[in-house]
Amino acid sequence: MRVIVIRHAQTVWNAAGRAQGQADPELSETGWRQCAEVARRLAPVTIDSLWSSDLRRARDTAMAVAEQHQGLEVRLDPDLREINLGEWEGADRKTLQRDWPDLYAAWQRRPSWDLVPAGEGSEDFKARVMRCFGRIVAAASNDQNVAVVTHIGVIRTVLATVVGADAGDLRWPWAIDNTGLTTLQGPPDVEVWNTPALEVLAVNDTVHLVPRPQPATRG
Repeated sequence: MRVIVIRHAQTVWNAAGRAQGQADPELSETGWRQCAEVARRLAPVTIDSLWSSDLRRARDTAMAVAEQHQGLEVRLDPDLREINLGEWEGADRKTLQRDWPDLYAAWQRRPSWDLVPAGEGSEDFKARVMRCFGRIVAAASNDQNVAVVTHIGVIRTVLATVVGADAGDLRWPWAIDNTGLTTLQGPPDVEVWNTPALEVLAVNDTVHLVPRPQPATRG
């Protein structure tokens, strides 16, 4: 079984550097272009089932992918949502520094979801994510390709689980860009995903994104 995990396209809050969590901002113009680009990339790939977070940034990305596959249904699951960031949702870096200076300083020293005021917390988030992926892969057969459109925190949590990292350890080395593809291959049993039974074939594959012209510079 192969699982293609897709981060949603860019939102207006991504572009502005604001924390999103489970807030539901719309895609930016760049995000809509990214939807078309990732859809073209995946058009020749057989996708047997397509799942998505129900937040609009993921849902819109998933719908773009589905349009390239006749009869492919987008199955929405709220457990694929990003972590709930509580009081930090909508805040940018300056706001965090101003309104939560001690917590932000602690985050800079050692980031942890457990520092977020009124947030979901590390253990609950990981349990939700892996429970959801367990349901998704259990519904597939060994020879199928499953696509999942979700969020950066979800993808990093899956990868952290695969390598055996603690739920609260956010010092991940993985960049996950908007519409980046992370591909896993192995058995439809998440209980063995942190063993050699599961292979990580790609992380943050973005070759489908069209480079944008850069402004000319002098000197």
